[in-house]
Amino acid sequence: MVAKPQHICYLVSHGFAARMLMQTNLLGLLRERNFEVSLVAPDALDPNLMSYCSNNGIQLIEYKPSGWIWKSHYMLYRMYFLEDIKSNPALYEKHYYETQQLKHRYWILKYLPYVFMCFYYLVKTFPILRKLYWICEQQFLKSKHALALIQKINPQLVIATYPVNPAEGILLHNAKKLQIKTAIHLLSWDNITCKGHFLALADYYLAWGPVMEQEFIEKYQIPKDRIYRCGVPHFDIHTQTKNQAVRTDILKSLQIDPDKPWIVFGMSSPRFAPKEIDLVEYLAKKINENAFGDSMQLVIRPHPQNVDGWMADKTWLQRIEALKNKQIILFYPQLASSKMMWSMEQEDFQKLSTVLSGCTICINSCSTLSMDALMVGKGNIAPMFDGFEKLNYWHSSRRLLDYTHIKKFVALGGTQVVTDFASLDSEILNFIHNPNYQLIQRKNCIEHEFAFEGPSATSASLAAIEAIAFQT
Repeated sequence: MVAKPQHICYLVSHGFAARMLMQTNLLGLLRERNFEVSLVAPDALDPNLMSYCSNNGIQLIEYKPSGWIWKSHYMLYRMYFLEDIKSNPALYEKHYYETQQLKHRYWILKYLPYVFMCFYYLVKTFPILRKLYWICEQQFLKSKHALALIQKINPQLVIATYPVNPAEGILLHNAKKLQIKTAIHLLSWDNITCKGHFLALADYYLAWGPVMEQEFIEKYQIPKDRIYRCGVPHFDIHTQTKNQAVRTDILKSLQIDPDKPWIVFGMSSPRFAPKEIDLVEYLAKKINENAFGDSMQLVIRPHPQNVDGWMADKTWLQRIEALKNKQIILFYPQLASSKMMWSMEQEDFQKLSTVLSGCTICINSCSTLSMDALMVGKGNIAPMFDGFEKLNYWHSSRRLLDYTHIKKFVALGGTQVVTDFASLDSEILNFIHNPNYQLIQRKNCIEHEFAFEGPSATSASLAAIEAIAFQT
C-alpha cells in the first residue's frame, strides 16, 4: 500500500512572505518532493498567487478572521500588556506616533494609549499579570471557522510566516489545538524584535541565521534543537545574479545605461525617515553636477510604503518625478492588484537583484534592501539624519539606530552610518575608489545574519521542512 503524501499548509498574509516562497519556487519544489501543498492567504484572487498555485498544483484558500476584536486597534494595544515597550524603541515609537503624530478620527483613540500605559506599568510591577494576559488572549484565538478550515485542509504541518498577523495567529493556534505540527518561517529580520509578541507559538522554527536563532531563544525560550538555520530562500536569486552575466536587457528596460556606473538609493517610508526626500534631492543635484564623475547615474527605488498604503506620502512621488533625466532614473516597485499588503509582481525581484548587482553602492536606511545589497556583493551607506534639519528624536530617522535589529546590523558591519551631507559624500567616494571598501566587515555581517548549512537557502529550507514533516 502506497503511503499518502504529507500535506503542508503555508500561511501567507504579506506580499514579502509570498515573495520568499515563490521567487525560488520553494512551494513548487515541495510538490516535486511529493508533498501536497496548500497556501492560505487573505486574497484568493491575487493574480500572482493564482498563477503560481495553478502552475504548481497548489491549493489556494482564502481566510480572513471575522471577529470584531481583529478589526479594532487590539493588535496595537496588546503590546502594553506583553512587551517592555520602554526598553524597545521600535515599540515605544508606536505609542509616541499614536499620541503625538497621528490624526485620529475619534478623539478617544488619541488618549487610550495613555490609559494602557498605566496598565503597562502595573504589568511591569507584577509580571504574573503578563502570563495571565497571555492565557486570556489564547481564548480570543479560538475560532470555529478556523478550526473547520484546518480540519478541511487536513495538513500534517502548518507553517506561519507572519505570526503577528491575526489570521496567521488564529490558524496556527487552532492547528495546535488539533495536535497538528506547526512551524514558523519568518518573512523578515525585524519580526521578533519590532512587531510585538507573536499571537501563537509553534513546535519548530526556521531562522535566517545565528542572529535570528538567538533572538528566538532569548525572546521565547525556544530549545535550540527546535530551530533550523536556513537562510532566506529568495536571496538565492542574488547568488545566481552575482554569478551570471549582467542582464543588460533588464537594465536597458529600466533606462539604466549598463556601460556607466550607478548609485541605488532605496527609499524608506516617510514614517521612518521623514526628511529622506531632501537627501534624495540633494544627491540628485550632486549627480547632475558630476560630483561623483561625469558618467555616474542615480537609480531611485521608492519603498512600496511610499507608493501605496496608509504610510505613503504622495507628495514624495511628485518630488522624485521632477528629478527624472538621463542621469536620474526612477525604479518603482511593481505592486500587484491584491488585497494582500505589498503583493509584488514576480519579475520585480529579479529586476531589483540585477540593479543592485551592478551598482557602485546602495544607500538605504537599513530596511531589508540593505541585506539584499550585501547578498549581491555590494556595500551600504545608511543616511541616518534629517537632511537640513534636526528633528525631535521620535520624529527623526536617528531613532532607527536604536532599533534592536538595526543596532545589531550596524555593529556587525552591514552598513556605513552617515550623519550629515559631508560624510555621505565622503563614503560614496570611498566606495567609488575602492569597490572592496569594508569588505571584511560586510562578510562578517553576512556570516552572522545568514550562516546556514547547505548549498542554498532554498535547499536548506526544504531539508528543514522535510525533517519537521517526518519528525515523530
